[in-house]
Formats: sequence, C-alpha cells, structure tokens
Amino acid sequence: MVRYKTIDVFRGLAILGMVFFTIPLRLSRNLPDILQHNVWGTIHLGDFVLPMFLFASGLSLAFFIEKYNKEKKKRFRKKAISRFATLALIGISLSVFSAYGFLEMDEVMLSALLFIACVLLSRFNWKINILIIFLINLSYFVIIFYDFENIFIGHYLGGYPAALFYLPIMLSGLVIGRGIIKNHLWCKNNKIIITMIFLFFILFYTFIPLNKMTATPSFIMLSILFSFFVFIIVELFTSKILISKKLMFIGKKPIIYWLLMYIIFIIPLWFYVEFSNQSIPLNLHWSISLLFSLSLIIIFYYSLKFIEHLYPVKNTK
Repeated sequence: MVRYKTIDVFRGLAILGMVFFTIPLRLSRNLPDILQHNVWGTIHLGDFVLPMFLFASGLSLAFFIEKYNKEKKKRFRKKAISRFATLALIGISLSVFSAYGFLEMDEVMLSALLFIACVLLSRFNWKINILIIFLINLSYFVIIFYDFENIFIGHYLGGYPAALFYLPIMLSGLVIGRGIIKNHLWCKNNKIIITMIFLFFILFYTFIPLNKMTATPSFIMLSILFSFFVFIIVELFTSKILISKKLMFIGKKPIIYWLLMYIIFIIPLWFYVEFSNQSIPLNLHWSISLLFSLSLIIIFYYSLKFIEHLYPVKNTK
C-alpha cells in the first residue's frame, strides 16, 4: 500500500529537480545539453520535472479530498479556496521574477489553476476524467488546424492558454491517487488508466510531435508516463534512498522551498543584474554554476529547517 510519505518523497524530488535545473540557467550561457530545458523543438530531462511536480500534486490532492470530504462540505470548500488563493497570490507576487512579466503565468500560478480545476472535476468518476483528458488532447487539433500555435509563443510555459493542456497531468495524478486510496497502486482502474494514457501518447505522437514549449498532447502524455514510472521507483526504494527523510521534509512544504529560492537567490540576482548592466544568464562556467546550484539547494534546505524550527506547523494532511 502506498503511504503518504512516498508522495512526499516524490514531490520533494520533483521540487528539488525544478530548483536544480532553474538555477544554472540563470548563471551560465554554456550549459551542457543534459542541464538544458525549455528549448524549442527538443526534449530534455529537465522538461519533465515540472510535470512530475504537477503529477505529485494530483496524487496529494486525492488524499486532501479524501480527508476533507469526510468533514462538512463548507469546510472543504473553504480549505480548497484558501489553498488556491494562497498559490495564486504567490504566483502573482513572483510573476515579474518567475515569468518575466507581471501577471504572467509561472509554475506556482499553473499549480493554482490546475488545483482548483481538479477540485471541481473530482466530483466525476475516473472514467469521466479519462474522457476529459482525451477531449483536451483532441481539442489541440483545433489549434493545429487553425494555426493558433502562436498563442503560446512569447509566454513563459506557454502562458495561460497552455494551462488547459497541462491539466491532464494533475488530473491523471488525482485519478491514480484515488485508485491508490480505494485499493492499491496496481489496482485494475490504475492499470486501465496508465494503458489509456500510453495509447493516447501513441495516437497523438503520430500526428503531433513532442514539444514542451507549446504543451503538445504527445509531450503531456509522455510526461504522465514518465512521472508514473519515477513514482513507482520512489515507492519501491523510498526506504533505501539515503536522503528520503530530507526529500520528505521538502515535499511537505514544496512551495515554501520554492519561495526560498526566489527570496535568497533569484530576486537578489534580478536586482544585481538590473543595477550592474548585465544580463541573465551570467557568464559563469557551467561547472561553477552547477556547484553554486548544489550549494544553494543545501542552503534552501537548512533555511526551511530553520523556519520550521521557529514556526512549527502541525501536519494537516
């Protein structure tokens, strides 16, 4: 039986991956291919860390709904609205630094939008949700037919239009998470869901190539399969991962960890660049930027531990 701590470890791994790939992009102009992501027309390992986080958020949402659905509906709605508002406010506050424009969509705002959409869709059973995933993918052909792909261009993560096409990632995490709660990871429903996602990938890859920058259905379906595969590995080896407790700690507070990256590193870097007439990325050698990134990851972790020590919060899962 999948325990909630497995999801925390998985989500911690995803947020750590997002931070790891984000920092070097701002420090070095000569990154090797393995550290690249968000490159037009190509797929890199770093392109899958955000989808991993969204998938993990969908798994977590299943447990969130399971807990608060047992209480009064009014309390559940308040909790959901509060979580959405918090994420949206953080996304808006960071948008200039994270999405290169005020009110542009960044990772946190994307999470907020998908969270509230999945809360609304959670009233439907898994079959309806799989149909919704298929229809979202199918609707992409309208964009292709009318040559509307330019709606994504010039916006970070494809902008708000791309949010709809990222929805299947968190929604699939939600339906798989509910299958885990009711039965187990490899229950019949989850096997059917993953099989359907694989078939969707084959179908849409036949017509629409992989491209993260325009959130193509083939990329989104592959992201779900990749996330599920990594989740299985985490489930099998959580007890053997040396840093599992640290990942679990980060996974319980992923947004705070993400915020620390902006407060300690990205926002100060932005001001430095503004007042020194330089540009991002800086001209550090990729090896130096990588070491700097790993050092910052450790600093963020202990900053999070310090905050937890000052303001201990009870586990509200």
